[in-house]
Amino acid sequence: MKFDRLIHWVDPFTNESLVRKDGYLESTTSKYKIIDEIPNFIPRINDPIQEQVQKSFGDKWTKSDFGQDDNFFDSKIKYLYLEMMGLTEKDLSLFENKTVLDVGIGSGSSARMWAENAKEFHGIDISKAIYRAKNALKSSGKESILSQADLNTLPYSDNSFDVIVSNGVFHHTPDTKIALKNSIKKLKIGGSCLFYIYKKKAPLREFADDYIRNKISDLSHDVAMKSMEPITNFAKSLHEQSIKIQVLNDVEILGIKKGEYDLQRFIYQFFFKCFWNESWGFEYSNLTNYDWYHPKFAWRHTENEIHSWCQEFDLEIEYVRETESGYTCLVKKS
Repeated sequence: MKFDRLIHWVDPFTNESLVRKDGYLESTTSKYKIIDEIPNFIPRINDPIQEQVQKSFGDKWTKSDFGQDDNFFDSKIKYLYLEMMGLTEKDLSLFENKTVLDVGIGSGSSARMWAENAKEFHGIDISKAIYRAKNALKSSGKESILSQADLNTLPYSDNSFDVIVSNGVFHHTPDTKIALKNSIKKLKIGGSCLFYIYKKKAPLREFADDYIRNKISDLSHDVAMKSMEPITNFAKSLHEQSIKIQVLNDVEILGIKKGEYDLQRFIYQFFFKCFWNESWGFEYSNLTNYDWYHPKFAWRHTENEIHSWCQEFDLEIEYVRETESGYTCLVKKS
């Protein structure tokens, strides 16, 4: 664990400096255990729903190799992450020679895109997935500074980073707006925050998604993964049938627009999430359905909400880009 770096950890509750001693980082009031050179800044989680989310993602990333293999990432995942985050290869210059904090790094799969460009790269995650991130980022060629931490109590001083990035994490906390607020505290004035959050879907999809989530979110990881298999098989079957349908008129009350649709994508978009990606295969497609339905916190938002948050927090919007599933936002701290 290096201490000759630009940005240092501090006690997330008191903002005190930390001293390493006997396998811990210590302040005058607290001590945080270091495991595999990664400190744990979460002594306890008092919110049982947040604890369920922590375990859900911890199990997801530690029981799967998704994003760990370099070739699979480059050929099968990277372009989807770029699209989801509203980026091109050129746009990765945003991270060039910057101090970067990835808030909710998970197993490190998407962080591969920006870690190698950073002057100094930090990542936090609330779950035990952080220990997989270390492996995923080995090929970046730079040391990644990782810790297990809650984004609402980050172990950094305010106004520390040039760039903060969060790929699909704020909406998995008790309050998306508060998660954004607490994260940008650690951003320098003039610094950039790039984040992706879920958007509200068509009304029947919103209803069905919540219904399914309520059915499976209390199940263990293995049982929940098994319960997703019929949904994944359904999506696979529809995809293989290549059925095209025509919607001749807008069905405005249900959020359905006229046009031609592949049947699998039509049901996915308007009725319930039944994900299938042929190049990913069954295991990772099933994992994606689990990712959507298992965490209890999975808030969805509107573009108007994003604009109101940015106005309240003095964030200058560079862009808000809508995708099929969410919004990607690039903002600057004023």
